[in-house]
Parts: sequence; C-alpha cells; structure tokens
Amino acid sequence: MMTPTQPQTSAEVSADTSPRHAPDFPSGDFRLWIDLDNSPHVPLFAPLIRLLRQQGAQVMITARRFAQTVDLVEQLGVDAAIVGQHAGRSKVKKVLNLPVRTLQLRNAVRRFAPHLALSHGSRTQVLAARLMRVPSVVMFDYEWTEMQIFSRLATHLLCPSIIDDQRLQAAGVPLGNVSRYHGLKEHLYLPQFSPDPAFRHSLDVAPDQLLVTIRPPGLIGNYHDPRSEAICREVIRTAAANRNAVVVVLPKTRLEAALVRAALPSQAAARVVIPERALPGLQLLYHSDLAISGGGTMNRESALLGTPTWSMFTGKRGAVDEYLSAHGTLRFLESEADVGQIQWTQRPAGRNDWKHHSEETLHEVGRVIRMFAPFPEGTSHKK
Repeated sequence: MMTPTQPQTSAEVSADTSPRHAPDFPSGDFRLWIDLDNSPHVPLFAPLIRLLRQQGAQVMITARRFAQTVDLVEQLGVDAAIVGQHAGRSKVKKVLNLPVRTLQLRNAVRRFAPHLALSHGSRTQVLAARLMRVPSVVMFDYEWTEMQIFSRLATHLLCPSIIDDQRLQAAGVPLGNVSRYHGLKEHLYLPQFSPDPAFRHSLDVAPDQLLVTIRPPGLIGNYHDPRSEAICREVIRTAAANRNAVVVVLPKTRLEAALVRAALPSQAAARVVIPERALPGLQLLYHSDLAISGGGTMNRESALLGTPTWSMFTGKRGAVDEYLSAHGTLRFLESEADVGQIQWTQRPAGRNDWKHHSEETLHEVGRVIRMFAPFPEGTSHKK
C-alpha cells in the first residue's frame, strides 16, 4: 500500500524525532487531554492513546455526542467522558453552540489540569484550552477547512507532509505554527487492522453477491453542497437497482437517513441495509467490492485498503485527495451523469492482499507530541 513520502517543508519533524531525541514522558507527570468531536477521531486516536500511556503520559479523553462517535467509543473501549453535542444544521445554532461546549469542556477537564490539548480539528477544545491557558495541538488533513480559530488560537498545527507550504499559504495557515508528519492520518491506525475472513458471512452476503458501501455526503457540515446530494440520490437509485447487490448505506445523521430513504425506490432490487449501530468500518470497506462516499476519511481508508473508491465530495479538493487520485486509488463523481462511469463488478472472492503498513507514522506523531509537551517545572525527560 502506498505511503506518501514527499519532503517536509515548514517545521521539519522527522530529522529531529528519532527515538534518541524523543524520550518517554516523566512517569505520571505529563497530562494530555484529547477531544473526539467526530466519528473518525475515535479509531484515529485509539492507538495513539495506548502508545502515549505506555510512554508514561496521563491521558484524559472527552467526546462529543455526534454521528457514531459515542457508539465507537463504546465499541473500541475508549474511556471517554461524553461532553456536549453537535448543534445541527443551522449555522446560527452552530455559532451559539461554540461557547456552550467550550464551557462544558473547561468544566469537565478543569480538575485534570492538562499540560497539553490535542484534537483533529476540535474548535471547542481550542477555545477551552485558550481559556485555561493550556497549549493546544490541532491535527488536520484538509487545508481548505475553516481554519480561523485554529490559525489564531492553536499553539501548534500538525498535518501530513504532502500538504505543502504553497497550499497552506493559500489557505491562510500560518506556516510558523505548522509541523508535519510523513504518511496520512489513516496510517496511524491502519497497521492494527487485520481482515476477518468471516465478515461478509456475518452480513449474510453470499460469495457471488456484490457488496457496496455508501456513505452519504454530510448535510450539516461546513462542506455541504446540494450537488453532492443529487449525486448521492443517483448513486443510491443505481445501486438499489442491482439485483445481485447487497448495499450497506451509512448515514451519520437523521437528515442523511431521510435523504437515503427518499432516494430508494419502493421496491429495491438489491438488499439495502441501513445499520442501526456502527459496523466495524475497516472490515466493511476492505471486504466491499465498491465504496462510494461523501466523507473524506472513509474515502481515504477505502482507497488505502485497496477497494475501488469513488468520492461524492464536490468541494475544493485537498492535497491528500489529489494525491490518491493521481495514484488511481480514488476517483470523483462530479455530476449525476458520472455515476454511469462506475463499474458495478465483484472483486475476487476470498482475497487476501492486505499488506501491513509500518507503524512509523504512529510513532512519528507520538514523538512530535512529546516534543510539544510543556513539561512541568522541576521535571525532565527520561533518558
């Protein structure tokens, strides 16, 4: 499987983060706070939490009630405190919810007294950390997201090395705060994945059936575009017409579920499954014959797992998606007509082509976090 290896340009981290330059935390002396405010952040941070705890850090985790975040917290055994929830589709409510969850987070972690805050794009954590005068690290892998809060208030920004200086400058990101790591964020947790040969059977998918996974585009996120809704409806109608298919659709919200049900014909030829609880996402993507998603993380996971992947995202393309597209592992649907390009074909049954990634990305990010750690006065790194 591919691993991006483009050279870093802003703050170089790889040259100075070998194990001899990044010893463990002083045992019990360093307190890290991680906030999980969306579903993909749970599997992303789970191995990093384990690693940093093994290295002597105390880690407190908070999680927002949104999409499948709480479900995944329970399934993966992450000891997170549930704090606040998503404000919904209204932009006004989103703005009003910022101070609400910010104060909820501050109250939840005040007694823990963290030395460093870490998230993958949690605006409320950055605001709460600022209130508490706690340094914050914000990871991101899409340069065109709304970055104002992060750029102004986060202490450190951490992104994949393939997002170059020119991109970041165009997005208004201050280069002086940016450090980079090699690989993609998905490489933090993909090495722990092991295919389950019985997974398709657990979904009652016959060996000769086509398994299609669809994640609708977000309808309440900052990237919402009506074009992606139209594409999604056409994708669902086309998939549902395939008599030999089992179609698993994964809406994150009630609005997305309503979009899916409205697009489904009254008598679908395919068997359409809308799970009530979160399925093992990597197993589902690996064993699918085709994945079509409006979400960035799911597209990247699927592409890196070697599954034919189409994106319904119609916003401005990020460097990571362009990289995957250039390597032929991710293709884009830009209109309803493009749905006709999809090949609804089954892959070889019982495939076993998963190659384990190195865990270097995980350990590199761990070393960077240790470099950012503001150690309490009177303590020092272990030798």
